[in-house]
Amino acid sequence: MHGELVRLRDGPAVINPYIAQGAIDHARIAAEAIAADAFVNSEQRFRLAFEQSMAGTILVDPEDRVLEVNDAFCQMIGRNRDEIVGKCSELFTHPEDRSISDKAHHRLTSGELDQVSYTKRYLRKNGQVIVAEVSKSAVRDASGSTLYLVTSVRDVTKEHALSTQLSHQALHDSLTGLPNRVLFENRLSQAHARTARRGGWNAVMLLDLDDFKEVNDSLGHLVGDELLVALARRFEEVTRSSDTLCRFGGDEFIYLAEELASPAQAEEVAERLLGVLAKPFSLAGTHVEQHASIGAVVLEGTGKAWTELIGDADAALYEAKRQGKGRHVVFTSAMHQKAVGQGYLSSATVPAGDVAAMLGRVPGNWGQRLALSSPVDPPLVRSGADKPRSSDTAHWDRLASRSGSPVPLRRYGRVEDVGDNLEAALESRQIPLDGPDRARPVVIGHDGTR
Repeated sequence: MHGELVRLRDGPAVINPYIAQGAIDHARIAAEAIAADAFVNSEQRFRLAFEQSMAGTILVDPEDRVLEVNDAFCQMIGRNRDEIVGKCSELFTHPEDRSISDKAHHRLTSGELDQVSYTKRYLRKNGQVIVAEVSKSAVRDASGSTLYLVTSVRDVTKEHALSTQLSHQALHDSLTGLPNRVLFENRLSQAHARTARRGGWNAVMLLDLDDFKEVNDSLGHLVGDELLVALARRFEEVTRSSDTLCRFGGDEFIYLAEELASPAQAEEVAERLLGVLAKPFSLAGTHVEQHASIGAVVLEGTGKAWTELIGDADAALYEAKRQGKGRHVVFTSAMHQKAVGQGYLSSATVPAGDVAAMLGRVPGNWGQRLALSSPVDPPLVRSGADKPRSSDTAHWDRLASRSGSPVPLRRYGRVEDVGDNLEAALESRQIPLDGPDRARPVVIGHDGTR
């Protein structure tokens, strides 16, 4: 004990306990006052940060009732304080996302976590949906019991909409809105996995519009685009919810039929697709009749590699065209040999590196730009009969898309004709070749010559 020394009469010096106690009380009072000031200052700083935060902030008790809310959150959900304080947060949470909030709340109040972050949707008073990033933390006492929870909310509705739009554009055709080849390949891979587990059949159908070039030539490309959109909507009418319809490029579509009960069901699907073309289309004040041919491949088990699958569908499509168009044909192994023998498909294959080499001497990024579009316009590529082929653009689209895999080539007549026309295509787009010798692209013909 500390205090002031005093000497008793005729006795020893001792410590005055009352003086010592007074000094202790004074020190304690001073410390408590300092602590109280610090607490007040801390509370003021928290209140200031809470009220002026640009992020919506709410305090809830362990039962998820709102204790306090700032102006930013009130503005975010279109409600005033009286409509929020004392209410459970499910009042302004999207019904489908309440389980997300409940799970996060339980993990915090149970002591499993001290902080969680997640994305959920809120509902404004007018019914508008808001997408928000939420960070929620638990405040506990010395014993570890939860006193209250602090939730910080950031409105990311615009960012989410932009991200969704960009994702959609990356996986869908810009003209028709249908899935593109990237999404189709993903769906095909998933279908293979499901079939491997459950068994059964899938089918891939390559659909090519018959004589579509005549529409472009007679009515113009804008009307041709309108027809492609109208065709997509017609095909969607008979597309099963389990299936995927894709625009494959140019005037071709591709259809994935999943979980078929039998191989015969693939033919039923093909007939439904062709059936929607029976009624003419009304475009630009003109009735347009458009027919199509389908080459189908039925798969059992895990199926085939993507490029082999498309090659088989292409062979079946060729057979459908040979039989008179406007029909479907299911692939058999004999069809591939027939297509090769008649020059429609090449028995040679070109590795992806050789495909890239076809445009490898084009300067800058033009080679890449050409590979992403149709490198050759249809009128510039002639068949053996020296006539344009309306399906050439679609084929070159497929050719450019199969990076990393062997590519079967259709026959385009004399190899030198193809080379000349590729150069003409480059010149028509004012794309120079590097070097004075104007190096020619390399194309492998059906007979293996270059």
